[in-house]
Amino acid sequence: MVKLFKELLPSQEHLKLQDYELDREHKCIKLFVQSTQAENACPLCNHSAHRTHSHYRRRLADLAWADYTIAIEIRVRKFFCQNADCQRRIFTERIPDVMKPWARRTGRLSQQLYEIALRLGGAAGAKLSRKLCCGASRNTLLRLLMKQPLPSYPIPKTLGVDDFAFRKRQTYGTILVDLDQRRPIALLNGRDAKSLGEWLSRHPGIEILSRDRSPVYKSGMSQGAPNAIQVADRFHLIQNLAEVLEQVFRSQISELRRITSISTDGKDGEERESSSSEVEPLRVIEPLPTLLENLAIPMETHYQHRRALHHIVWQLFEQGWSTAAIAQYVGMSIRTVQRDINKPQPAEAQRRSDYGKNLVSPYRNYILQRCVPGRRCVGLLKDLRAQGYKGSERTLSRYLNRLAKGEPKQEKTLQSLPALPRMSAPKPAPWRPPLSANRATWLVLSKAELRTSEEKQWYEALQLAPQFAPAIELAQSFVRLIRERQPEQFEAWLEQALQSKIAAFINFATGLKKDFEAVQAAMELSVSNGQVEGQINRLKLLKRQMYGRAGTDLLMRRFLLAS
Repeated sequence: MVKLFKELLPSQEHLKLQDYELDREHKCIKLFVQSTQAENACPLCNHSAHRTHSHYRRRLADLAWADYTIAIEIRVRKFFCQNADCQRRIFTERIPDVMKPWARRTGRLSQQLYEIALRLGGAAGAKLSRKLCCGASRNTLLRLLMKQPLPSYPIPKTLGVDDFAFRKRQTYGTILVDLDQRRPIALLNGRDAKSLGEWLSRHPGIEILSRDRSPVYKSGMSQGAPNAIQVADRFHLIQNLAEVLEQVFRSQISELRRITSISTDGKDGEERESSSSEVEPLRVIEPLPTLLENLAIPMETHYQHRRALHHIVWQLFEQGWSTAAIAQYVGMSIRTVQRDINKPQPAEAQRRSDYGKNLVSPYRNYILQRCVPGRRCVGLLKDLRAQGYKGSERTLSRYLNRLAKGEPKQEKTLQSLPALPRMSAPKPAPWRPPLSANRATWLVLSKAELRTSEEKQWYEALQLAPQFAPAIELAQSFVRLIRERQPEQFEAWLEQALQSKIAAFINFATGLKKDFEAVQAAMELSVSNGQVEGQINRLKLLKRQMYGRAGTDLLMRRFLLAS
């Protein structure tokens, strides 16, 4: 046991194990050690001293062994400084590879807690430290992290710049990434031209600056590094083009709906139909009008027609049809079909028991005896009320008119409806998303080999539409300049866009002309801001882990030190 404890000491060169104490109840091991250094250097003058002034014991926490916490008691000395010119006469013995001055834990335990804080932050790190039997509060972990100095990096040759949100729509910052080494080197407060320009002025030597099309960053780069080449990010250029093209499609949404209605009769659709027919042959379904005629009931009223549809819904439901298939066949909404299925199966139960009657019906015989058809009955309303009639004069007048034209409608005996023949439910047509402005935009900007057969038909229809053809031609020409790196044709494309009659493309071309050199450099160089976007995603994850404690200094240390 003693030999094992000696091997696990923080330093076998400067520490000597004297004794140990094992507390199984509290899961703790206490080690008693002493320093083996014969002399020590003064921390002020660095002169070696060997005269001992006194001894004292110091207790340190060390890395846990399994589920046992470790406490080390070190017997250290105080030395006399023998340098007459030194201001310090007595100093405490230093053991650099074991502990720092005034520390209450060993260096390797502090390093472990620092790594926990760096990866997890305060709250989550505190929970993990307790699981590892080296518990520390979240504030302790964050203090260990804040004591670490920021790393120093050489000035990069290629720098990527972009903004990120501390709090969306309120406070923003700027991230700077070394694109050659693929690592972040700084975070700036705010996204203004002044702070970026000052940072670039303090770090001369940057040759290429990559950015989006922000005029603020363009101004800051021109101030801080006027000799550097500015490159507009190609992804943002395509994204700006997509926004312009989407505006064009949104202005002609009715034309997009017409193109959506074009049926797809391509080869793929035929193959799908043939394969599905081989798997499960479907019988021809009897049309609904024919089916209603075969029920052999007169369709004189809306109620009778509705009753027949209710009967068909129930029969198809019992045959195993889905709600969507029934709704498509009968021509009703799915909600209406669901309500019919939830009703009692006999439709007759839903008809009123007093159908065809009103408040005057009980007095029908009296009226026929007292009044002559076609003549006015004086005092009839007064006599009826004396007999208990509680209706209005208008109700009585309508009833008399019905008597004059003929007998009032009597309730008819409803016939029982026959059972329907067994029919296979129709296979629903595959759902096809509509051709929205956004989808049409990325359909035009996508590569031809990646389009499906249906998308190819839509694309051809878009090209044939006179409202869209000029915009599609301009968009694809610009994408070709970006993908095939053709900077020499960029100026000609600008002139073509400015002379077009499409307002959205005219504004887009005007903005590109103001940033001509950066856009042209994007077509020549392979520099991209993709690495910057990836670092921003990692930064967002760290920011959300720390919630309200994610100040700039703390966030910067976790972000840069972990890189």
